[in-house]
Amino acid sequence: MSRSRKLHRLSNPDTAERRAQRMLFRHLRDDTNANRGRMARRVRELQLLLEMDPIEFERLIARLMESMGMKVELTARSKDGGVDVRGIDSDPFRGGNVIVQVKRYRDTVTPSVVRDLYGTLQHDRAATKAVLVTTSKFGPSSHQFVSGKPITLINGSELVGLLKHHGFHEMFAPAYASAAAADESADGAPAIEVAAEPSRLLLHWTGEEEYDIAALVCQGNRALSDDHLVFYNNTATPDGSVRLVTGYDDANACLMVDFEALPAEADRLVVIAAADTENHPGATMAGFAGPALILEAGADQDAAVVHLADGAESNIAMRLGRFDRDEAGDWDFTPALAGYPGGLRQAVVAYGLEVADTEEAPEPAPVA
Repeated sequence: MSRSRKLHRLSNPDTAERRAQRMLFRHLRDDTNANRGRMARRVRELQLLLEMDPIEFERLIARLMESMGMKVELTARSKDGGVDVRGIDSDPFRGGNVIVQVKRYRDTVTPSVVRDLYGTLQHDRAATKAVLVTTSKFGPSSHQFVSGKPITLINGSELVGLLKHHGFHEMFAPAYASAAAADESADGAPAIEVAAEPSRLLLHWTGEEEYDIAALVCQGNRALSDDHLVFYNNTATPDGSVRLVTGYDDANACLMVDFEALPAEADRLVVIAAADTENHPGATMAGFAGPALILEAGADQDAAVVHLADGAESNIAMRLGRFDRDEAGDWDFTPALAGYPGGLRQAVVAYGLEVADTEEAPEPAPVA
């Protein structure tokens, strides 16, 4: 089997591209081809915010607050005490003295940042509430922490919406232009056609760690080809029957699978989770706690929930299970767990794919 550039990226991932796919898309939902242009535009909108000078970004948030009717004061950077902008909201019902902290992040804001802002709020005699604004997102622990507290969390997608709602459309003009240019220069590649209601495989787990989800379209224990590995650097099979999408309600990860459109020779779909060692060196599957897979097969069927085993510190990737096609053409899921100390690379090799320029890796774990 040929060695592909996609698989080569297992050992040399493009961090910027990977983060754009896994972080900036997190708040978005990709159901049909019609949404692809919107998604590309939203990613570019968030990237425009990320590319701003930090001081300019703070000024933008201050201008947004002014457009919402607040009296605003930018704090001196050397004496801000964790506060970037202060505002006075004169609304008789929701008003008060607001302290705002802004974070131009690509990665999820950690709970410690939220807790620190709450500490600042408690020690600020004038402030009545606090707002934390980011270009990325907040994890479930952060949302749980602020419950019942006078703190508001605004993620990247919500920030873009607020800016547009209050008249800041012009700043996003380059995003519209680049999205249009991308549509025109797509190398003539045809759009991937997908079923109106493909099945959705939603994965949930607890904790703040980030994990990558991959899927292998196989015949038995052999992947059909390099292109039938769906992961962060190859988000769809050639026919679009399996796609990794980013952001479906509150799921940590989502695969969309049109089982009817899978290749005729395919009789197995394997689902794998892997630790994000590129952005978090030394990460293992130990933080993959309380995982559950939810299959939403269509509007006329109830969702099926399968609770899976927790990850282990000795593994960097783990097979969560597989869907097998029987003689009648029906697909059944089996939670067939297997650990891979060598990470996603080892899992890929176990299913017959080759990885370019590999260093010595552990022997593949047996697969069933």
